[in-house]
Amino acid sequence: MKNSIKYYLKPNISTCMYSKLKKLLLIVLLLQLSACYTVEGVNYLQTNQDKLRIPLTPTEYKVQPSDILNIKVQSRDPDQSAFFNSSNTENRNIQPNPAALFLDGYSIDKEGTINLPIVGELEVSGLTVAEITELVQSEIDKYLLNATVQVKLTSFKISVLGDVKNPGTNYVYNAQSTIFEALSAAGDMNLSAKRKDVKLIRQVGRNSMVVNLDLTSPFIINSPYYFLHPNDVIYVETSKPNLFRNNIGILTLILSAVSTGLLILNFATN
Repeated sequence: MKNSIKYYLKPNISTCMYSKLKKLLLIVLLLQLSACYTVEGVNYLQTNQDKLRIPLTPTEYKVQPSDILNIKVQSRDPDQSAFFNSSNTENRNIQPNPAALFLDGYSIDKEGTINLPIVGELEVSGLTVAEITELVQSEIDKYLLNATVQVKLTSFKISVLGDVKNPGTNYVYNAQSTIFEALSAAGDMNLSAKRKDVKLIRQVGRNSMVVNLDLTSPFIINSPYYFLHPNDVIYVETSKPNLFRNNIGILTLILSAVSTGLLILNFATN
């Protein structure tokens, strides 16, 4: 009789451990609920004004070595203008791809020049696309009458890395592109992304420049980095509170699994 009384009075180790884990799990859940997402940390272009007018400051890109230009010459005599084109103008409606644009374009060498058929070498580094068009037009006018020159920058690609839905590189078939368009092409930022400290990496000559941008401020539109340049890289970091939140979620799952196992073990032993 005494032994049986001692048996029932003896504390169950599994039950005690389960009770402690249950309390710890409750604390973790409370911490997770307290670390919720806020509007200030998620929304772009935050302002209290119903209407805000911000002037744009677009910057004209000046080409650099390794850029690729697509140059087309058109005239009344297609046979003559064909001598100045690196490829024929057929199948214009076919969707372009980066490989074809690279093969058909003129790559700017390390001296900053391109080599046009018949015309020869032209120094274009440091010029805008409009200035290159005028330069090529003046040279073509020496050989053809009433010719039209079109110049486009075909090596316009943007890379988006970090805490976004679809990181990667996207080609821009447009004269200008904004940082929000690049993020949109990457599927937008995740909720855990740091919006107040987005890094923009830009190549300037032989140097790389890193700029921190606050996308929650509406005045990002007035920034000289709002419009992107070819080969820009956008890196989106994950905020530390969100890392903490993610770690809490993992810890919650682990504690839940352990507590469930102890509960099963407790029923089995009893």
